[in-house]
Amino acid sequence: MQGTNRLAVVAVLLGGSAIALGGCAVPKMLQEPFEQGVYEDIMERQAEGVPVEEDTLKDLPAMTAADYEKLGDTYLGRGQANLAAAKYQKALDLDPRSWRLEYKIGTILLRKGAPQEALPYFQSIVQRDPNNAFGWEGEGRALLATGDHEHAENSLKKAIRLDAANWKAQQGLGMLYDEIGQYDDAILAYNAALRVRPVEASILNNLGVAYYLKKDYPRAIDTLEKALRSSRPEDRKRIYSNLGRCYARSGAYPRAIDSFRRAKDLPTAYNNVGVVLLEQDRPADAAACFQKAIQASGNYYEAAHENLAAAKGRSGASRDSSICP
Repeated sequence: MQGTNRLAVVAVLLGGSAIALGGCAVPKMLQEPFEQGVYEDIMERQAEGVPVEEDTLKDLPAMTAADYEKLGDTYLGRGQANLAAAKYQKALDLDPRSWRLEYKIGTILLRKGAPQEALPYFQSIVQRDPNNAFGWEGEGRALLATGDHEHAENSLKKAIRLDAANWKAQQGLGMLYDEIGQYDDAILAYNAALRVRPVEASILNNLGVAYYLKKDYPRAIDTLEKALRSSRPEDRKRIYSNLGRCYARSGAYPRAIDSFRRAKDLPTAYNNVGVVLLEQDRPADAAACFQKAIQASGNYYEAAHENLAAAKGRSGASRDSSICP
């Protein structure tokens, strides 16, 4: 990825629907309410870890694909993705033509960082139904994760042609263009996604990063601050990290320190601002920040010590700096 190695870009979905799967979420149309069935109480008790009497299970009919899918949804809603995938697979074994199940399994595999394993599930969807936008979207995201930009772009564009409201495909297209350095195209794709999901934090975050890569720091800061306002608590640290770099690059060092601190801690904040100052050819100021990072850390801060040595090697000596007070 060009220029993004020091930026914590949020994986495609930060918020939104209930099944957030690192790059995509199961569309709302798939999240139908559970139907009442004979297994619902038992599945609930099993998910809670409450034992179920063996005689009770013997008296029940065999579980259906719908039963397994509901159980998978229960596990996934509780953050137990591996158990969810196992139940979805059992459902798929009983209903092998269910693109919905293939989509759910594929998204879980993507979240686990296994795009090569996810890809066949999405390919199966589009092989049976070439007009299924969700299948093309999933295939595009999986291909993007493997670094196959050409075929990923083709798949994502097919998804968008079939369903212009597929904001996850637009999001994936934006990420692809970021990776190959086509930042204007990335910005267009993210804005297209925002027209469908105007306050989606993941899109706003990635749009902010695209502006950063274009060195349009005011827009990057404004966009990332919007992302913070709509983000989930667990995703704010990544956004703060991106915001800190934007503030530092724009010369707003106190705000950069505060953002980096919120992303992790104060020693890391001083170190990160020092790195930016070193990139800006200000080794003396950078050295002062690295020293503050070392002082603020209760333990040996290896990265800050190494950075301090590099800064002193370029400046000859460090000095007091108002940037890292």
